[in-house]
Amino acid sequence: MTGFSRPGSQPPRRRGLFTDRSETRGGGRQPIRRVDSAAPTRFAVSYTSQRAPQRGGSSFGRAVTTFITRLVGLGAVAILFIAAVLGARLVISLGETTQSASPSDAIPSVSAGQPLIVAPDPAIVASTTITVRGSLPDDLLGLSNAVLRINVLGADGSQRVGAEIELPRTPGFEVSSIPLTEGENTITAVVVVDGVERTPSAGIIVMRDNSAPIIEITSPTPGQLVSGAEVTVRGTSEAGVEIQLRNETSGLTTSGTSNNSGNYALNISLRNGVNLLTVVATDDVGNSSRTSVEITTNASVGRVVVVANPATIFLNKSPKAFRITATATDSTGATVSSATVCMLITAPGLAPISLPCTTSDSNGRAIGEYTFPENYNTEGRGLILVTYSLAQGDPLEATTAFTVKKKP
Repeated sequence: MTGFSRPGSQPPRRRGLFTDRSETRGGGRQPIRRVDSAAPTRFAVSYTSQRAPQRGGSSFGRAVTTFITRLVGLGAVAILFIAAVLGARLVISLGETTQSASPSDAIPSVSAGQPLIVAPDPAIVASTTITVRGSLPDDLLGLSNAVLRINVLGADGSQRVGAEIELPRTPGFEVSSIPLTEGENTITAVVVVDGVERTPSAGIIVMRDNSAPIIEITSPTPGQLVSGAEVTVRGTSEAGVEIQLRNETSGLTTSGTSNNSGNYALNISLRNGVNLLTVVATDDVGNSSRTSVEITTNASVGRVVVVANPATIFLNKSPKAFRITATATDSTGATVSSATVCMLITAPGLAPISLPCTTSDSNGRAIGEYTFPENYNTEGRGLILVTYSLAQGDPLEATTAFTVKKKP
């Protein structure tokens, strides 16, 4: 056999797919420079370059420099990779629309080919519209010429399209302002492609209740004369509704809940004379109704005695001042201690003057003092109003008059 087995023969040269440029230009091929290699290789090619001779340094120093250079290069590559990932995520987030937002709460898993919607909690509402939450399976995402439609079937058999939005790009969605009819509403979601509805979701039931609870006052009766500083208001309503009782005359309020039979009883304080009492019943979904009764009481609600000393201010004397002493007792005759006491002076020719509020002592007494300006010279009649603010019940008030003159 000839060829490789003959001594001194050379293996035939291998040609690539393209002609060697060195052969076409110079008529010959530049010789390949071979270098020594400890490993058995088929080809070893060296490329020569001009380098400045190194001065000093050891092989250890060169090794450290090479290691640091490679380490810095790896760090740069890692930084570039992280930046590319963050940039890609930013581009994706900018491309998403906000027409259908993903709900914050977890949505149950959804079957392929069929949307899923979640019943609201509570499922009984008083509002005319609600927001529907749900999710889409992966096979319904990204469809062309597709919309998400919310259908509403009313208790009267009427069916309407509650809403229709562009098909969301994410599984979770929320669709607001879905209209409701009075009574029971069956709501479904369906994906519509090219005008054709796909498989609808299972329906959810939402009840719209806009009927206010009935409320009545059975005691006291209108115009009734009540003795005492307190009255118990009784009546009927629906079971388990919130009952609020307000004395419109005094501004006091109290509240409670009707029992399983719908009955209620609430106590409230009265002020002497006419009292307008209003009762408001509110059910769980916010429907409310009210009724009122006006009664009269002859209860003693307390007493305040005010004394101004002197009761007459003379403009030709100095200082032009007086001392105000107030004493209060409650409806039982006990002294009103630790109450906040405020005094207001209305003098002729001056704007109303408010003295700093004080606290009544153990005897129910409070004292205030005031000095008029030296140039004050308007004659007339003034008034002092004293108010005791109690921890419970209406404030206690009383007035006393004083006179301003030029001469004794």
